[in-house]
Amino acid sequence: MKMRFTNHAKYRVLIERRISTEKVKSVIRKPDASKQLRGGLTKSERIIDKRTLIVVYSKDKVGQYVIITAYFK
Repeated sequence: MKMRFTNHAKYRVLIERRISTEKVKSVIRKPDASKQLRGGLTKSERIIDKRTLIVVYSKDKVGQYVIITAYFK
């Protein structure tokens, strides 16, 4: 699975929130729930370690996932 992180996501998700790329991938691959948002964005969530991880992303023209943000609820 090819994916890239926006600058916001690199800082907030990977560094500040310390959410691994593997956890983000697992939410995209097998979400417990998904919802289409405006502007071609998708919001997916999955329970991981008794917490819900939410990932907001889009797909670009070549099919690469563009991670906008991710956070635990």
